[in-house]
Amino acid sequence: MHKPRRRTKYFERFYFEYEGILYLSKKNCCEKLGFEYGSVLGYRHTNNCSFTEALDHFMEIREQNQFVFRNRNWLNLDNCCEFYGVNKFTVRHYQYDYGDTIQEALEKAIKYTKQIKFVYKGKTYPSLAKCCREMGIPESTVRKCMAETGKTGAVALTHCIKKAEERKYSNPSPFFYREKEYVMFTECCREFNLEPNKVRQKSISLNSSLQDALDFFLLDHPVRRKKFFDDNYSIESVSATCRQYGIKRADIYNYIKDNQCSKEEAIRYYIAVKNKIGTGPITFEGVKYVDIRECCRKLGISYRWVCDRIIYKNAGVDETLFYYKTEKEKWQKMSEEPIYLEDGTKYDNLHDFCRVLKIRQTDIYGYIYRHDCSVQEAADFYASRQAAVDKEMIQIGEMVYTDIQKCCKEQGILYRWVCNKMLRENITASEAVRYYIRKNEKKQLKAQRKAALKVKGKMPEPQRVVVMGQEYESKEKCYKALGITKKLVLRHMRETNCLFEEAAAYCYEKKREKQFEFRGKIYKSYNACCKAYGVAQEYVALKANRERITRQEAIEKLLEQRENKSTLLVDNLITKDEG
Repeated sequence: MHKPRRRTKYFERFYFEYEGILYLSKKNCCEKLGFEYGSVLGYRHTNNCSFTEALDHFMEIREQNQFVFRNRNWLNLDNCCEFYGVNKFTVRHYQYDYGDTIQEALEKAIKYTKQIKFVYKGKTYPSLAKCCREMGIPESTVRKCMAETGKTGAVALTHCIKKAEERKYSNPSPFFYREKEYVMFTECCREFNLEPNKVRQKSISLNSSLQDALDFFLLDHPVRRKKFFDDNYSIESVSATCRQYGIKRADIYNYIKDNQCSKEEAIRYYIAVKNKIGTGPITFEGVKYVDIRECCRKLGISYRWVCDRIIYKNAGVDETLFYYKTEKEKWQKMSEEPIYLEDGTKYDNLHDFCRVLKIRQTDIYGYIYRHDCSVQEAADFYASRQAAVDKEMIQIGEMVYTDIQKCCKEQGILYRWVCNKMLRENITASEAVRYYIRKNEKKQLKAQRKAALKVKGKMPEPQRVVVMGQEYESKEKCYKALGITKKLVLRHMRETNCLFEEAAAYCYEKKREKQFEFRGKIYKSYNACCKAYGVAQEYVALKANRERITRQEAIEKLLEQRENKSTLLVDNLITKDEG
């Protein structure tokens, strides 16, 4: 006779009881109560409490969020807003901005939602914006049409849809020209400083495509484009100036960021580039390009590098393009060569070597550039560094690690942090690992103290501090009153191992030393003053050193020169008008 199978008690160990109810598991309990299991676990680990205490915390939050609306109990605002089809943020807006109760805010939100409903061709939409989004028409275009013509929303939307269909033929989107994608046809014309209407007219007269019409203006008849530019311009609008001279706004702001100069200098630089390079098509190695920017894009080299070499080293266009092309080919060839290490290990190329050692190719290129060596020598250096790291034994407490990557993983540290700190400060792997362990311990200790002080929603009382004989209610108010940052104070405390009061006083004195006074006004720094008056720092420093005067006097002289130049220009214009 078959014996009955013995019932196992394995799953009974996972049973969990909460408030007198037995659940299959803790996860099952969270699902039944409507909580996220991961959130409860996270709260438990953060606050170092039991699972039951974590559940009690979430139950308290739920009780606080419960409210009554239209004779019905709601667990939270999200469920209520979803039921009535209103936006939660609209309700919060009425609550916080107008001081309404949650019931009053909900009533206003429901009324507002009914008012903004939009009906188009028998279909009801939550709003005009939603309808425009589905039709692919910008809401601002429809609103503008309603304001200018006085039409209703449905009529204005129909009008805008018809206009958009007509534009598809005259302004295709997306638009492709010479293997480059543009958002629309007008954007392509704007890049090459051409008028879209003239290009369309030429397309009609030639009975050709828009691409052929662009080739007509850019390749066949480039004389139609402006060749030479003068530097008599106004900086009232950078965008207008860039459109006038065919310069990209991004190029202007990137040049300002890299060189810390004014807008005038950046625009003057690119005007000089336009005058020297030209705006017409160029031919390089038998291939005809629309302009030098397109040539750089096709060759995969930096347009800015080409401009710098042409302007500052007075090199020719073909010479510069050939130089950077050969340099690129050289680096590509170097990266494709096999690498042989001293221990006999072989890598097919530089990419495989960097992937195995978990380093960046740019680090290899930087080492080659700094030391003027080959790829093999740079690879030997990084391989020997890696071998030294691997050989080093790291002891953390009672644990001894022979693999630094494993050590970093178990201690919760990024491996690249350790390597970067070793290279930057020339320290051992053990010292770098211990530094980040101490840093993590301080961070955890701070979080624990904050959690311990935060009892039942009560925040800890701010600590009073005395800096330079002045008492402040808290450190935050001290930062604000002195005009210093928390980051700088903490950095000085960490580097010098001093007290908060000493670090705050030190940072305040450094700030006062950095301040710059000009024409009775105190600026945050010398750089801020130069930026306010639109003068380049390099010019001011050069003039001050050359004439042995202060920086304030140098700025005054530069401003006088600028005023005299503008006055002379105005006088010349008046003389011409009178003549």
